[in-house]
Amino acid sequence: MSVRDANPVNARKPRRVAIVIANPAVSTTTGWPVGFWWSELTHPWFAFTERGYQVEIFSPDGGRCEADALSDPRDPSGYSETDLISLGFISSPKLSALVDNTRPAAEIDVERFDAIVVAGGQSPMFTYERATDLQRTFVAFHEAGKVAAALCHGTAILRYARRDDGTLLAAGKTVTGFANVEEDFADNATWEMGALER
Repeated sequence: MSVRDANPVNARKPRRVAIVIANPAVSTTTGWPVGFWWSELTHPWFAFTERGYQVEIFSPDGGRCEADALSDPRDPSGYSETDLISLGFISSPKLSALVDNTRPAAEIDVERFDAIVVAGGQSPMFTYERATDLQRTFVAFHEAGKVAAALCHGTAILRYARRDDGTLLAAGKTVTGFANVEEDFADNATWEMGALER
């Protein structure tokens, strides 16, 4: 069996992935609107659907979600202008509508899905503390031996996800993420970009 055949698609039982994006919020650091990061939704979406997997999009609260401006390939800053996968997703009315009508994380049935992927962006840092349904669901995937993945700032879920006994899911594990100094650098760069646009 080649690496390419490691996860063959079974038409009678296709693999299913739940991708979770964050609901809109306001950064308490900058005072600016924050959301999910486009490429952390669109690139996994593309990789999974190209493989024949079924993908559904959720958010902690459900409803319309908005992306961080710098993650949009059409943003005047040009920060993500080379992200053609996200541009294609955004330009498709069928696909972009999925972001306008996400289902709440409480509706994710762990039995129906093979994996959960929590995308990043700035909003998770400000909203995942109260996202208790998402926290429970993420732990349930992990404890069922299924893939429970968090991308970039989506790892904010690990700050709050607890097992039934109250211990943190990440306790005793090595976790990678942004250091505080990197966050400070990113905030300063964002402020400078914002000042240039004014």
